[in-house]
Amino acid sequence: GSQTEAAASAYAEIAKEAGMTPTELALSWCYHREHVGSTIIGATAIPQLEENIKAYDIKLDDEVIEKITSVYKKYTDPTKGYE
Repeated sequence: GSQTEAAASAYAEIAKEAGMTPTELALSWCYHREHVGSTIIGATAIPQLEENIKAYDIKLDDEVIEKITSVYKKYTDPTKGYE
């Protein structure tokens, strides 16, 4: 598999362990970063919109942030190739 697939799987596993969806994990991270000015959610159905909005109220704890950082460091640019 590709680095992209490995990174996506790792982030999905972090979300699962934290009791949330990958979407909630990603959006919560974005919503609460000082350097992120806005997000584009792209919901095409009411359940997706509800999930996206719910993510705003999720605060990622330090352990989850550390896991995200670890995956980021391992796959800083997952578009660079395959294993």
